[in-house]
Amino acid sequence: MPMVKTYRRDEAGVLHYREVWSDKGGVWTHAGKVGTKGKSRFHSAKSRTWPNRPTATEFIRGFTEDAAADGYQTLPDEQHGWVVLQCWTHSSDFSHPADQRLFDEGQDALDQYLGWRGVGHLDGNDIGGAPPAEHGLDGTVLNLFCRVVDTAVGVKVVRGFAREFDLTTSHVIGKREPGADAPYVLAWSPRRQDKTFRL
Repeated sequence: MPMVKTYRRDEAGVLHYREVWSDKGGVWTHAGKVGTKGKSRFHSAKSRTWPNRPTATEFIRGFTEDAAADGYQTLPDEQHGWVVLQCWTHSSDFSHPADQRLFDEGQDALDQYLGWRGVGHLDGNDIGGAPPAEHGLDGTVLNLFCRVVDTAVGVKVVRGFAREFDLTTSHVIGKREPGADAPYVLAWSPRRQDKTFRL
């Protein structure tokens, strides 16, 4: 059974998440405020050792029903926004060590970073184009697209990832609010002179 993600805004407008997924021998639950790691817990499922426990399917069904009773619900795709981490590389073929690390390790690390904070997930990449001339890089542009449930929180989380992953200043963050016609705009840059965002 796939992961079930549910969300609820409290009276102050803060978005919270509750999610559940099956794993070998049981079920994981994970809950907290969107943008934070929250709390996770493993629940053993029915087995020879635990004959009185619910099966994973029964546990997930009950968890989802309880979440709905507390006001949590799934968010349809059209209510998700986008955050894009745009990185400018040193090499066009990702042969530079920093570029190779970003491509080989960074994508999975970003997906995990987003997921454990309940804000979203990495939803693909796009490679091509040239870095801005003023940066003197001979590489290419790597866009990492993140589907998020809250763009403001998503930008903060992606900034946190960039710091923890030790990205250089050769990156910017763009965002797009939910809606088919919403444009991408610059959400953050380490340089004050940057005013626009281009894919």
